[in-house]
Amino acid sequence: MLVRRRGERTIAVRIVETEAYLGPHDPAAHAAAGRTPRTEPLWGPPGTVYVYLVYGMHHCLNLTVDREGVPGCVLVRAAEPLAPSRLALADCRGPGRLCRALRIDTRLSGRHLFEPDAPLSLREGRPPSRIGVAPRVGITKAAERLLRFYDARSQGVSAPRPAGVSFAAVSRRVLRPATAHARRRRRR
Repeated sequence: MLVRRRGERTIAVRIVETEAYLGPHDPAAHAAAGRTPRTEPLWGPPGTVYVYLVYGMHHCLNLTVDREGVPGCVLVRAAEPLAPSRLALADCRGPGRLCRALRIDTRLSGRHLFEPDAPLSLREGRPPSRIGVAPRVGITKAAERLLRFYDARSQGVSAPRPAGVSFAAVSRRVLRPATAHARRRRRR
């Protein structure tokens, strides 16, 4: 669960879709372009928040997951609102909508999920019964990599689900359905 605190208001959402970005050797990762003032939080300790603006209008939330000095992160793509948030499912479907609904912007970049009175934190939540695995969405570099993970039974997932690729299938190295999906997407 992702918990957002703003003044007296607290909103909790269940994360249902993420993408992994593997640091400087991942051509789709911001870290691949090198360390800059904007990307500095990526090199922070696990739990550091990295928020950036895409297309000049949508914020995207990333959480660092690798050890300090190594810029690996997870993009939070979608979540399901939990009661009593009064958010609609569509409000949290997609990284831009999620950030808008939770009022997350670049002012949180560099903050830490586990600091005292953190405005953004993680809590343990209900795990998915089935994890889907697919290529990342909306990128052109390393687009074939299966680094998108989602709750296969959630209606809150933001992007189309490929035909039947589950975590179990990936662990058995049965990757053809997702690879075919990636080829179809590139042809469009």
